[in-house]
Amino acid sequence: MDRPSSRGSVVAVAVAAAASACSLVIAAFAPGLAGGSAGRPRVAPEGAVVKLDTSKEYGRILVNASGRSLYFLTSETTRALKCTGGCLDVWPPLLTKEKPVAGSGVAAKKLGTVKRGASLQVTYYGHPLYLYAGDKAAGDANGEGIGADGGTWYLLGGTGSAVKVALTSSTGGSGGSGGGW
Repeated sequence: MDRPSSRGSVVAVAVAAAASACSLVIAAFAPGLAGGSAGRPRVAPEGAVVKLDTSKEYGRILVNASGRSLYFLTSETTRALKCTGGCLDVWPPLLTKEKPVAGSGVAAKKLGTVKRGASLQVTYYGHPLYLYAGDKAAGDANGEGIGADGGTWYLLGGTGSAVKVALTSSTGGSGGSGGGW
């Protein structure tokens, strides 16, 4: 009777298939448990999209395709990437496999890439772009003005300049004594 050994093979194959399926689910929904880092985004399979959106606090800022705010580090250039190691867990780079795509309000000719390991990091006006792990949803801008890694992290506007001042709800100009300016 050869049946018992073939039944054992069928059970082994079923167990292996179930384990493989569990690994795929963990990798997709909990990358930190699958050996990756929850803070590090996957590389965009196509060109990463960069577009302008309006932040309630900061006005027009660069965001990715999901509406997540994009930042740059003042001490960094495309020739000298300062955010490495543990910094990448807090400030995941915007990565792409292909040429980045300019969304609404973004100058396509100002988008570029810089090599980061085996990947390409998206740049805008020469600034390498990052997300901030402390931003949990589209529209969050919790990383603005954080001093670290030899510089300061700022949101980036459509002209390639740092967005350094939050919008205020007051109107009527700057009157008064200047408030320390």
